[in-house]
Amino acid sequence: MESYRIDRLGKEIRKILSETISFLGREIGGGLVSVTTVKVTKDLSLAKVYISTIATKVTPLEVIDYLNTNKSIYRNDIAKKMKIRVIPDLKFFLDETLDEIEHIQNLMNSVKPKE
Repeated sequence: MESYRIDRLGKEIRKILSETISFLGREIGGGLVSVTTVKVTKDLSLAKVYISTIATKVTPLEVIDYLNTNKSIYRNDIAKKMKIRVIPDLKFFLDETLDEIEHIQNLMNSVKPKE
């Protein structure tokens, strides 16, 4: 039952952050910035937020640095919209899942079947 609660909390934080962060692309140079996953630790002290960026004028790492520097703004937003006693600390990471998928796909395409 505990893991269900943690998953639900992660999904709710993702929803709130997605609304807030969607405007970030316009603020820091265009492009699309989206929240892909939020993983909350079992003790609810930390939420690891994974971000995907597409076509921004700044590098993905600059976006992550910006988010980590301004995480108090996002925590305050979560506190206003959720009724939980303790708001987890936020740590933003770059979600490289799409890059990994593309790399694997390229590897698979490079292997030619033997005739």
